[in-house]
Amino acid sequence: MNVPEIPGYQIEGLIGKGACGAVYLARHESGSLVAAKVLSPESVNPALIANRVNRLYRSVPPKAAVPLIAHSLERAPYLLVSHLVADQVQEGMGDMPVPRTLQMSLGEFLGQRGSWMLVRRLAQVIAEFHRRRVAHGNLKPGNIYFDADGELLLSDYAQGLMPGIRELPYTDALLYAPPEQLRDPEGYLEGAGFGWDVYAFGVLAFRLVNGVFPRCDETFQRVAPVAGEARRRGVEADCERVAAKLDETEMSGWRGPSPTREEAEARDVIDRCLRLDPLERYADMGEVLRALEAIAASRQAREEQDEESEKILQLERRKRAWQTTAAIGVAASVVLGVMTAGTLFKQSRLPEAPPVAAEPPHDPGPDEPGAEDVSRTAVAEARREAERAARSSESLRARYGRMAEDLANSYALTDRLLAWTVESGSEELPVLEGRTERIRALDQSLRDLLEQSERHPPMARQRWRIELALAEVALAGKQAGAARERFAAALEHAPPDDGTVAHRMARARLLICLLGSEDPAMGVSESEIAEARTAVEELSISKDEREKMVAALNLAEARRLRVAGATEESLEVYRYAFETMTRLCESQPQLTALRAWRARGFGEAGRVADGNGMEDTAVLLQQQSAAELLELIESQPQRDDLKLDLAEALGALAESALDLGEMERAERMAKRAAEYLEAIAQGNRADDRVLVRLAGLKAVLAACQRDAGKGDIAMRLVDEGIRHAREALEKNSGSEMAKFRLALLNWQKASLHGLNGERSEEIRLGTEARDALNGLLVSGGHYPTPRQLRRSLAYLTTDLGHAAQLAGNDGQAVKFFRESMGTWTALASLDRGNSEFEDGLDWAKERLRELGSLSSLPPKAR
Repeated sequence: MNVPEIPGYQIEGLIGKGACGAVYLARHESGSLVAAKVLSPESVNPALIANRVNRLYRSVPPKAAVPLIAHSLERAPYLLVSHLVADQVQEGMGDMPVPRTLQMSLGEFLGQRGSWMLVRRLAQVIAEFHRRRVAHGNLKPGNIYFDADGELLLSDYAQGLMPGIRELPYTDALLYAPPEQLRDPEGYLEGAGFGWDVYAFGVLAFRLVNGVFPRCDETFQRVAPVAGEARRRGVEADCERVAAKLDETEMSGWRGPSPTREEAEARDVIDRCLRLDPLERYADMGEVLRALEAIAASRQAREEQDEESEKILQLERRKRAWQTTAAIGVAASVVLGVMTAGTLFKQSRLPEAPPVAAEPPHDPGPDEPGAEDVSRTAVAEARREAERAARSSESLRARYGRMAEDLANSYALTDRLLAWTVESGSEELPVLEGRTERIRALDQSLRDLLEQSERHPPMARQRWRIELALAEVALAGKQAGAARERFAAALEHAPPDDGTVAHRMARARLLICLLGSEDPAMGVSESEIAEARTAVEELSISKDEREKMVAALNLAEARRLRVAGATEESLEVYRYAFETMTRLCESQPQLTALRAWRARGFGEAGRVADGNGMEDTAVLLQQQSAAELLELIESQPQRDDLKLDLAEALGALAESALDLGEMERAERMAKRAAEYLEAIAQGNRADDRVLVRLAGLKAVLAACQRDAGKGDIAMRLVDEGIRHAREALEKNSGSEMAKFRLALLNWQKASLHGLNGERSEEIRLGTEARDALNGLLVSGGHYPTPRQLRRSLAYLTTDLGHAAQLAGNDGQAVKFFRESMGTWTALASLDRGNSEFEDGLDWAKERLRELGSLSSLPPKAR
C-alpha cells in the first residue's frame, strides 16, 4: 500500500497494519499528531462505515468512540483521521507511538477479579453505541482504547467481517464473533449486529475475569495475539470452521466459586450473553447494562436496608438493656428452673389428715337437737365442705398450671441465655464481653448445680439438662473431650420426644465431630459422624439449615480421611462440602459465618493438597481462601480469627511463590500477611498459631533478602523467626508445626553461616535441624505430613553432605549423601515418575561417585 497524501497532514511513519488497512502517524500543519487510517478497498464497506459515522455524529459527538477528526469515504483512498490515543512519542528519536489499547495491557487484566470494573465500563460504552443505533460488529481488545483519564473508547466499528466486503485477512475479532456472524455477515444490515455485540461483550468479559476464552480456549489461544502485541501473524481465517467449532464445544465453567452474591448474578448475565442461540441472548447492550445496574442497585438497597436494620436493632438493644446482665444469672436461671421443679414435686403430694381422737357416745339432752336435726345439719355441712374442696381443687389446679407454664418458660429462657452466654458472635444477639471468663464461671456454676442434683432426688429428673448445658459450655471452650463425656451422659437421660431438645442434641453431636476432627490427637470416628448425620436428617428444619449442617459434617469427614491418609478421598469430600456452602453463600450472602467457614475449608484443603505434592491445586485453594477472607475482613475488621486465616493463606501463597523463584511476589505477600499477624501479636492476643505463622513469614522474608544479597538482614529475620517458634513451643509444647518451623529456620540459619564460610556452625545447626525432623517423622504426626518431612530431610542432608565436602571431611560427607540417597529413594518409590525426586536421587548418587563410594555402579550417562 502506497503512503497516502493527505492535504494538511504530513505522514511521519507507520504505526501498524491490520486486516482492514494501515494506520499512520501524521502531523497536522498546526503541529498536532493524529492517527490516519488508510482502509483497504477489498476488506471494508466504505458506504456502510460512512452511514454509521453519520449516525454516531448526528448530534452530540459520542463520548464512547475514539474522536474522529475527518474522513474521506466517497472515493479511494478511503481515510479515517482520528485523535492519537497512544503512549508518549519521543520525537526525533525514530520511535513510533504505541496505541493505548486493551490488547497492549491485556496481561494486567486477564484472570483478575478486579476486571469486573472494566467489564462494567465496557458495557457502558457499547450500550452508548447501541443507544445511537450503531452496532460495532468488530469488538476485540485491539479496538478498545484507554484515553488519558483511563476511560474506554471504541474504534474500528462497522469494519471487519461486514456485509459487502470481498476478502478479509485473519483478524482476532473472529475469536469474539458469534457463529451467526461467522456464517452470515449480511445479517448486520437486518439488525443482527446488536446481538453480535452482546456475544462479543460476553466473550471479552469472560476472558477478562477467567483468563480464558469461554469456548475453544485451547485453539483460540494459539491464534490470539499475545498480550502486549497487536496481532498474530501467519494465521489464516476459516469462518465456517470456527463457527462449527463453537457450535460443538461446551462452554467452560467459571474459575472458582463466586465469592459474592453480586458476582454470582453478574456471571449469570454474562452466561446469557454467551448463549449460541441469538434469541436467548439480550436484545442489545442496553438490556445488558440495565441487568448489571440492577445488580448494583440491589446491592445498594440491601446495604441501606442492613444499615436501617442495624439502627432499629440498636434501638431495640437499648430497650432491652437488662439483657446485658443476663449472662451473670444464667446458672441461677438453671437453679431456679430445677428448684421450681422440686417445689412442684413437693406440692403435688398433699399432706394426710391428722388422726382424730375417739369420743365416747353421747345421747342428746332435752335441749339438744334431735337425730333428725343433726342429720340435716351434717348433710348441709358436708355439702358446704364439698363446695369448698371443689373450689380449692380448682384453685390448686390453676395454680399448678401456672407454675408448670412458668417452669417451661424458665427452661426456654435458660436455654436461650445459655446459648447467648457461650456465643462468640451472633447475627441475632450482641456479643457479650469477657467470653473466656464467663464460660469458666458458668462451667463451675453448672458443676455445683450438678452436685446438688445428686443430693436432691426431685432435681434428678432434670440432671440431663445440666449435663447438656455443661457439654455446650465445653464446646464453647473448644474442649471436645469433656463435651463428648458430658453429652453421652445427657443423651442417656434426655426425653426422646422434645423437638427443641432434639435440635440441641443434633447440634452438640455436630460440634463434637467438628472439634474432634480439628484435633488429630482426639480425632473423630466414622460412627460418630454417621450418628450425627442421622440426628440431623431426623430434624424438622429448613432445607438450607439441613444443608449447612451436612456441609459441616462433610468437613469433619474430610478431616478424618486426611488424618487416615486417604488424601484423594479427603479432597473429594472437601469438594462436596464447598459445593453446598457455595450454593448457600450465593443464596444467602448475609451468612458471613458460613463464608468464613468456607474460606477456612479452602485453606485446610489447600494444606492437604500441598502436603501431598499437589502444588497447583494447593495454590488455587489458597487463592480462593485469601479472596474470600479479604472481603470478609473489609466488613469485619475487628475479627482476629479472620486475619489469622488470611495470614495463613497469604503465607502459603508466599511460600509457593518462593519455590517458583518469584521473589518480589513472595516478599509482597509475606509482608502483607505479617502485618495482620503483628497487629494481633501487639494486642497481646498471640497464641501459638499466630507465632508459628509469624515464624514462617520471617523465613520467607529472609529468603528474599538473601536472594537480594542482604545476608545481614536475612540473618536478623531468621533469628526473629526462631524466637517466634520458641515462644510458640513455650505456649504449646506439643505443637508439631512449631517444631517443624523451628527445624526449618535452623536449617536456613545454617545455610546463611555456610555463605559466610562458617562450615562447622553450618554443619552443627543443620544436624540439629535434621535430628528434629527425624524426631517428627518417628512420632507419626499428621501435619506436617510424612511426605513433607522426608522431602525436607532429603534436601537438608544433601546440603549437609555438600557442606562437609567443602569442609574437607569426606567421611562425614559420604554419611550425609548416603542418608540423602536413601530418603530420595523412599520418596521416588512412593511417587513414581516424580522428576523432582528422581533428580534429587541422581544428584546424591553423583556426589557419592565423586567421593568414590558408588564405584560399583555404572557411570552416569552424560
